[in-house]
Amino acid sequence: MSSSPVTGRPATVKDAEIAAEQRRVDSAYARLAEMRAEAQEMIKEGYRQALAGTKGSLVDRDAMVHQAALRARALDVADDGLVFGRLDLTTGETRYIGRIGVRTREHESMVIDWRAPAAEPFYRATPEDPRGVVRRRVLHTRGHTVVDLEDDLLDPSAADSLTIVGDGAFLASLARTREGAMRDIVATIQREQDEVIRAPADGTVLVRGAPGTGKTAVALHRVAYLLFRHRRRFGSRGVLVVGPNRRFTAYIERVLPSLGEGSAVLRSLGDLVPGVSATVHDPPDLARLKGSGAMVPILKRAVADHPPGAPDELRVVHAGVVVRLDRRRLDRIRQQLHRRSAGSVNAARRRVAEALLHALWERYVEGGGTEPEPAAPGQGELALWEGILAESGLGALDGQQHAPKARTGREAFEANVREQRAFADFLAAWWPIRTPLDVLRSLGDQARMRRAAGRDLARPDADRLAAAWAEALGGERPVLGYQDIALLDEIDALLGPPPRPSRRPPAEEDPYVVDGINILTGEAVADEDWEPELREVTSSIERLERARRVDDEVTDTRPEYAHIVVDEAQDLSPMQWRMLGRRGRQATWTIVEDPAQSAWEDLDEARAAMEAAIGGPPSRRRGRSKRPPERRPRYEYELTTNYRNTTEIAAVSARVLELALPGARPARAVRGSGVHPVIRLVPEGTVRGAAREAVQTLLTQVEGTIGVIVPLPDGDWSARDHATLAAGLPERVQVLDVLDAKGLEFDAAVICAPEVVAAQSPRGLRVLYVAVSRATQRLTVLTTDPTWERLLS
Repeated sequence: MSSSPVTGRPATVKDAEIAAEQRRVDSAYARLAEMRAEAQEMIKEGYRQALAGTKGSLVDRDAMVHQAALRARALDVADDGLVFGRLDLTTGETRYIGRIGVRTREHESMVIDWRAPAAEPFYRATPEDPRGVVRRRVLHTRGHTVVDLEDDLLDPSAADSLTIVGDGAFLASLARTREGAMRDIVATIQREQDEVIRAPADGTVLVRGAPGTGKTAVALHRVAYLLFRHRRRFGSRGVLVVGPNRRFTAYIERVLPSLGEGSAVLRSLGDLVPGVSATVHDPPDLARLKGSGAMVPILKRAVADHPPGAPDELRVVHAGVVVRLDRRRLDRIRQQLHRRSAGSVNAARRRVAEALLHALWERYVEGGGTEPEPAAPGQGELALWEGILAESGLGALDGQQHAPKARTGREAFEANVREQRAFADFLAAWWPIRTPLDVLRSLGDQARMRRAAGRDLARPDADRLAAAWAEALGGERPVLGYQDIALLDEIDALLGPPPRPSRRPPAEEDPYVVDGINILTGEAVADEDWEPELREVTSSIERLERARRVDDEVTDTRPEYAHIVVDEAQDLSPMQWRMLGRRGRQATWTIVEDPAQSAWEDLDEARAAMEAAIGGPPSRRRGRSKRPPERRPRYEYELTTNYRNTTEIAAVSARVLELALPGARPARAVRGSGVHPVIRLVPEGTVRGAAREAVQTLLTQVEGTIGVIVPLPDGDWSARDHATLAAGLPERVQVLDVLDAKGLEFDAAVICAPEVVAAQSPRGLRVLYVAVSRATQRLTVLTTDPTWERLLS
């Protein structure tokens, strides 16, 4: 009897089927190798064309090399799990489904891309609606080797000659071990998930679902689908995927590349503003204040306030007359300038200089300023010294009173003032080029914070924010919370980028250059007349790639995307929605949420901010129409099946959901394991030790990841406790707080002190609901409260 090459045991019917599929997979990989060689040859051909030496040949080279490189990268990604599915149709046709499309040299289909319309029945067909499919087969591969397969029989009446193997591919896939990063579900997408993935591309897709329903995976596969079907539309301006925190983005970062799409930008809410990153979660009371829409007018007032260290008086001398602007006049000028400079404060120095010169001229005229007579040698210095003496209340140097002189011309006055170093120094100090962090740091001053708060924030709340920012931002390395990032983006929108002149005229031609320094930009100016004869030749592709880079200093403006995916959207604050809205003014959206998991207190305010962010462009009707702005189409879906948790774990999370949101309906779990969660009562002060004991036990029970989920840092739990718990544990064990656990899943989870989590904020029960739904196989809960032991058991 022959033996299986995979298992070494006597061959079975299943082994024969695996061997037959292996031959088909081998032929697909052979053709893939040929396609790779063709892509590499195209890259070489592109470089050969550049040898022509013309500018046109360089552009042709760039276009050819760029396209060939993209193709080569997609082919490399497809090497892992190239073929994963097969459809046998009632017509007798057989279709193989894979990560990318593969055709023979004669253009006959060998493998169909999973995103193509011809692959749709692989995901949509059911026994109730087989769509012409008799058998759906899922192939499990390791490298290039088929190691297992599972069949779903959809039309038994047409299956006379087909061999059916296994108990069903989908349920078999659910019990697989987790390896610390999310995997694609391209081989096991279910019908309700596929409807979301292939939803129309012309509007907003809103996906709701309980924990474990596959919302995140569906959203990521939708990105791959959109880029495949609408490459020109979404590929040029890019796709942004936003997650709640860095752990989450690290968890999902492999999914899109595994689907052949590496062009999407992946960011957490703490990494959306270049140059700064969030490292901590704000305590719930501070997060509520920072995330509220009331911060919009507060930040406007903070930007318009007198900058720290700015001078209170401007004094210049012209024709022996000292001209002053006091703090009251200067504040009035500042208010007028800010009304005219919304969104361009940093670029307004030229306007500021003009306003100050105008105010100085008015004061000069009010004071009876006169036009000097032609000065004899040395008289210029005499006038200057007499002005200084007059400022001090002293008489003229020669002891005589001079007759009034004719009024000076305004142009001469302004030219003289601009050349004075005192004016340049004042302008730089009174209207400094500020960064968003400068403004936020300034609010650590209690008096300044109270002025900015006005009537929009109670004084105790304003003082609490000032104290928090003074502590977090006062050191050399500022400690930023996730809500701070949205505030920095808001301030950045108010300040605008600093001025960047397109050319530098020689110093003698520029009235705003004093001693080689441009007083408007602060840049050193050299009198350089030389320009290179030939500038660097770049292609449109290079310029597009350069414009889309957001991690360097190539561009001053924030990028705007064609499509934005927002995961865990129920937790976003109004200020975070404003931050996202600036990046998608013309975008379509995919929004993934579960209102039952929301940690944000004012859901109505957050919902209004979301609507403002994702709303369509204003109506084009002229006149003062009272019609609301036109909205893009919206497609709403609800995922109702829990694919993550066993029925035993789902029962515990359902109990917490009932406490958090009475009457809410949990998703339906589809698999049982017979392993019941461990709900353990431990003495006060022993939770940390008990958690390490539980981890040691679980390490012997599961092969994959283990999550130890603890309360947010506060008086009872500190960052040091997290480090102590994690010390010496294997890499597959993660210790993280309840907010960092958002969106993640583990083979086993240990929940520490649920009573503390529930009491930490008004939404604590909902946060706990998220925590207890992270495990796929085993769950342990450690509590010091007998009430919680009874509630969860």
